[in-house]
Amino acid sequence: MPQYWRGKDYGYEENSLGGARLLVLGEAHHHKQTEIGTEVPGLTEEVVRRHVNGALGSHSRLFSMVERLVTRQLGQSLDRIGRESFWNSVVFANYIPVIAARKPKQRPPSHVWDGAAPQLYRELVKRVEAEIVLVCGRQLWRKKPHDIAIKGAYKVGERPFEAHVINWSDSYGAVATHILHPSGSFGWSYEENLPPIDYLFRVIDERRAVHGTAPVRDFRG
Repeated sequence: MPQYWRGKDYGYEENSLGGARLLVLGEAHHHKQTEIGTEVPGLTEEVVRRHVNGALGSHSRLFSMVERLVTRQLGQSLDRIGRESFWNSVVFANYIPVIAARKPKQRPPSHVWDGAAPQLYRELVKRVEAEIVLVCGRQLWRKKPHDIAIKGAYKVGERPFEAHVINWSDSYGAVATHILHPSGSFGWSYEENLPPIDYLFRVIDERRAVHGTAPVRDFRG
């Protein structure tokens, strides 16, 4: 079973994302005292809880920037209540299911990208019935599996980017886009990373309309 954080309000219409089922996909955990390749049960849930509680310090960068991007609260960080509401509304997982580095910004070795990771990702998307997936990082975007590529789905400036679909049933799948990794990309900006998120939330309502289900309630600032 893949390790992941599932917020208690995930999928509920009244959650802080207007009922959208969003999976946030990170790359991997690092741990200076644990050997690379080691599985640490419960670590993902512990890290998210520590971020919500304000105890993650400088390691909160990815979580803070993702929550601000998705909610469009770009001018200031979310407070404790805002952080809790956001992470209670999403699923978060790291694609690589084992410790992949000993320190921040150390790249995972090639062998940890393989093995169980692709299948665990597919199982997770199906288990949580994700509608949209936000992938954090360009290398992760290239490594993860998908079933369909949507060419020219959105643009950043004048440059077109594709979205991916990963199916979790015969008739439905999650749509994924990616942002640059907030912790490892030089010149990272909110403006450059908003288009893929705006695209995901447009797609939700388009697909819900086809299936005759209620649109996502407006929540973005």
